Amino acid sequence: SSGINAEYGGRRRKRTWKKEPRSSIRFTVIRHPLARLVSHYRNKSIGPGSTSLGNDIWVKPAMIFARQKKSWSPNRQAKFAKEYDNQIHHNLKNPSPGNPYLKSFLTFPELVRFILHGQNRPPPNYLYMNAHWIPGTQRIDVCQNDLDIIVKLENEAVELPYLLERLNLTQYHHLLSKKENASAGEKVVAVDQVVEHMKLLTKEEQRQLNEMYALDYEMFGYEPVYV
Repeated sequence: SSGINAEYGGRRRKRTWKKEPRSSIRFTVIRHPLARLVSHYRNKSIGPGSTSLGNDIWVKPAMIFARQKKSWSPNRQAKFAKEYDNQIHHNLKNPSPGNPYLKSFLTFPELVRFILHGQNRPPPNYLYMNAHWIPGTQRIDVCQNDLDIIVKLENEAVELPYLLERLNLTQYHHLLSKKENASAGEKVVAVDQVVEHMKLLTKEEQRQLNEMYALDYEMFGYEPVYV
């Protein structure tokens, strides 16, 4: 399939990982980076523009980054943040008036601004390097891993059976028809769902987000999304 970003013509570099045999097959499965981001967001979402309160590692910092004011004292910010935690875990009955972390759900633009902010922070910036949105080229380290096969999730109907054949696992072919997104319980995010969320961003935010994934687009044959 043209979507399989290639077997590398029989070329092999020396395999050194824990006495890995030369006959081994290294592979990975990728997807459009914006679809990966939107899919993770939708997993926490109650609608196209907002996500419910939650204790995922990124939700609280993203909400604080988006809604805090420079004029606030550290004590006020800490108090609001503590109330956020209590709301999640203990159903806080009487939050402080004006607590912005509890007034509305985290929006997709707020998450994107948090991600873009992280791009400008010096390493280590682990909080911002969530596996659901970091560029795929960083996550799988294509060059160092010496991959034999790269499968696109968008082409899974053709490419996953081929992968099973190469791995001598064709007896599990029947399981492919049952595959769903394990975290969201839904099929692969469609292009129109990505567009729906990108419409919520400013032109500049769209540009910066697409720029962050530029190497993914180039290496894996994807296209940026502007609306």
